Amino acid sequence: MKVKSAAEQLVDRLITAIALGALLPGQKLPPEREFAARLNVSRTTLRDALHQLESLGYVSITRGRSGGVRVHSTWGPESGSHIRSMLLPRWQHLTWLFDLTRSLLPMIAGIAAQRRTDEHIRKIWAAVEAYEKAVDDRDEMRTADHTLHSAIADATGNPYYVSIDSQLRIQLTFGTDSLPYDTDIRQRALDDHRAIAHAIEAGDSARASELTLHHFVDLAEKPMLRLRERVEAAGASESS
Repeated sequence: MKVKSAAEQLVDRLITAIALGALLPGQKLPPEREFAARLNVSRTTLRDALHQLESLGYVSITRGRSGGVRVHSTWGPESGSHIRSMLLPRWQHLTWLFDLTRSLLPMIAGIAAQRRTDEHIRKIWAAVEAYEKAVDDRDEMRTADHTLHSAIADATGNPYYVSIDSQLRIQLTFGTDSLPYDTDIRQRALDDHRAIAHAIEAGDSARASELTLHHFVDLAEKPMLRLRERVEAAGASESS
């Protein structure tokens, strides 16, 4: 079996992220240097991957001061193949990651509810409001979501929890730092964010933990499971 290059592996990662809705049609991707750092790849690898994605119809690249890379399509003729190459060999790793996240994120929220200060509550609510206002800007939404979960982890008073939260997010999003998204997920996320913030503010550890568990399972784990089922079904159909 031919070993894929770093750029080809990144193409698989990004097509998977696009299929999950972590990257949306019309969304302008971050500048090359920033995006390469976020994905933990070289700029050359990123550039090669983006040109491959352009040739496959997933992104459009325009030059000039107002140019950049925009996501063009969520699904193409070879999406299933790319996503299977990304997900299936890593599925045991993802299963372990889901298990770890189901344990740690609710624990972090519960501890935050016990230790939060007025300043922590202020930052949590500011992030909730920023997410709600970021209606049309996917990158602002991503930043607000990241800020919210970081603020919750920070409310534990333990920087290691902040680091754990960040590392889990990076692993779960294939380095894009953007979770699955559609209009239903956004509305559910808005409702969850407010409910979790209220529970932490009230000092209700059990409620904060329970809400955070369902938030992760329903909005991050289940979309990944549905995507796997979709590409496995497509693969079975293609081979029959």
